[in-house]
Order: sequence, then C-alpha cells, then structure tokens
Amino acid sequence: MDKFQGTWLMIKDAYTYCYPEFIKFENDQVLYYGLLEKAKNGILEMKPNRTEKLSETKYEFVADNRIRIYKIGKTVTVISETESISEETEFATDYERIEPTKTNLTDKEIQKVDFNADWNGEKILIVFNKNLDSPTIQKINKRLKKEGEKLVLENLQETYFASIYGDGERRTLIGIREINNEKAVLFGFPEKPYEIIAYSDGKH
Repeated sequence: MDKFQGTWLMIKDAYTYCYPEFIKFENDQVLYYGLLEKAKNGILEMKPNRTEKLSETKYEFVADNRIRIYKIGKTVTVISETESISEETEFATDYERIEPTKTNLTDKEIQKVDFNADWNGEKILIVFNKNLDSPTIQKINKRLKKEGEKLVLENLQETYFASIYGDGERRTLIGIREINNEKAVLFGFPEKPYEIIAYSDGKH
C-alpha cells in the first residue's frame, strides 16, 4: 500500500476547537475536507475546503497509519490590556488513516450495545443516542433550550464513527476499527495509546 493512500482523519486534542476534518493526498497535493452538516441515513459526506502542496509541507509518519503535519502559526501572549507579544510557533496536527470497520453487526445492533473504556485514566462511555450529560447539566440545558451531549453512529467509506454531538453540532469523531457484542476497538486519540479496547461488560 502507498503510504499516502486513503482518507485520513484529523485527530483533535483538548485544545483544538474546530469541526472534524479529513485529508487526502493526490499528485503532490494535500486535499483538506470538512463534512456536510447533516448525514443522510448515518452516511457522512465530505466537502472540499482547501489544498496545499505536499512538497512544501513539513510532515513525518509517527506510525504506519498516522502522519503528523507541522504548520507555522502565531502564539499571542497578553501582558496587559494594551500590550501583547506575538511570536511564530510551530504547531503539529496528527491525522490517522481510516479503514473499513471489521464487524458482523448491523447499524441497529451496534447502537444497542453499551461499551466502557479507559484511556489514560479517563473513563470513556460509548452509549449511542442518549443524553450523556449529568442530570444537573440536563436541567440547565433544558432551561437554556440547548441540546445535550450525545453519541451518534455515523459512517464514512465503510468506517464507523461514534460522533460526539454537542448542542446539535458534530464536534469530534471517535473511529471504530472493530466492533462486536463483546468489545470495540476505538482509534483517533491524541496521545498514546492511539487505540483502545472498550468492553460491553465494563471489564478490562
């Protein structure tokens, strides 16, 4: 397989505030894509955003299916109300190649199973189509007429994602590499381990 082949998911960390993004590589071009706001029957559709020259892009492969792209941006340090310092900073963004999810379950069957995982001490609950906020937050959201956080099962190029929605907007995608009634292999995390196993019974 060509090391640049396929479609790559942008990996977001806690400090990345943007909508999900994908890239492809074609003829010395890095093609950037966003997603249409609404998925049709759970199927995601990409929309082109911008292009860059690969030969003018700094990058490295940090794993077989993970590429890190470096860009120069600005870091602004505020000293006072009237004074700030701006300096050039190199930012790194990881992208992971997506592959068709290995499963013998249907969409409906996947959405009926609840999974628990642990990633670097952080509990991750994979429960589809249910409000994941605490009762207190749910009450506040109801008062503010806001939608809570929930996971929606979506699919792009035969790859399933647990899409995190907040207030009706798709925020982050957790890739599903493999899934059955006992466990799910999840990918797309910003730090090692890049891939974790979630279990339907909560046991590790």
